[in-house]
Amino acid sequence: MNKLTAGFTNALHLLEKASDVDGIAALFSDDAVLSNPLAVHDADEGGAAKAFWTAYRAPFEEISSEFVNIVEGDGTAVLEWRSDGKVRGQAVSYSGVSVLEFANNRISSFRAYFDPREVVARVGRPQGSDDMTPSDVEPTNQEEQ
Repeated sequence: MNKLTAGFTNALHLLEKASDVDGIAALFSDDAVLSNPLAVHDADEGGAAKAFWTAYRAPFEEISSEFVNIVEGDGTAVLEWRSDGKVRGQAVSYSGVSVLEFANNRISSFRAYFDPREVVARVGRPQGSDDMTPSDVEPTNQEEQ
């Protein structure tokens, strides 16, 4: 595993265990763009990495991610993961893939892909997601249908 990928996985675990946002945010370039199905943060906002990771960690009482597969190429890493946590006393589990792009020994882009329905069912819509409508991430409940 390359140095930047290892630094990211270690910093994410520290963020999840100790809410250390500064540690993970320091790995990103000032103009980094970060996104997942629920939020996009970019350089126009200033402090994009800190804002993104603060919003990620905030709803969880506890959260832990396991990386099940990591594929690295020239300037890119793809990380397959599974996260388990607790929100409002209820267990939440979800899995997905994150893509990291590197430039000048920093992370220049972070994109996470996952089905947001499980997270939204427990957490609700994140603050600052005004560009999304509730139907964009509305959980489906098979028992009600």
